[in-house]
Amino acid sequence: MMNLEQIGRVPTTGDNCAIATRILTAGTAVQTPTTTFNLSHNILEGHRFAIEPIAAGEPLLSWGMPFGRALRDIAPGEYICNERVLNALSGRALDFELPAAPNFEDDLAVYQFDRQTFKPAPPLPQRPDPRTFMGYQRSGGRGVGTRNMIVLLGVNALAGGFVQQLENAVRPL
Repeated sequence: MMNLEQIGRVPTTGDNCAIATRILTAGTAVQTPTTTFNLSHNILEGHRFAIEPIAAGEPLLSWGMPFGRALRDIAPGEYICNERVLNALSGRALDFELPAAPNFEDDLAVYQFDRQTFKPAPPLPQRPDPRTFMGYQRSGGRGVGTRNMIVLLGVNALAGGFVQQLENAVRPL
């Protein structure tokens, strides 16, 4: 049996889903402060699983925010996956079985800004000690400056070649 803290993270009190911190094996028994359950499927690192019963139509919560709505009752230990995740994973050569159907659909609340009721917070007081930074004195009375860096970061394997070509193109500048 594994404690929840050993295999996942619950970002905020009140969340009904946890985030796997490593690949988890189907059938693993998980103990929380209030219950014990078994994982329904293998769960990939970074993917979510239910830690509480979630009734059909109820929101799925992570980081204190709803990110989806249950399509059916979801039991603790179930792999949380929507149709998009199942479609993406079904195209991969996985050595484990995926859930047969999604158990939630995306349902992101849209924030509506209300100018009539908005009240800005008071400004923070100035610091008693002046802040400094590592700059340099510019010539000709032009004040101070900093050394700026441009970072080109490929966020996935497909972007690597493009980022290298972009670097070659902008290096002379």
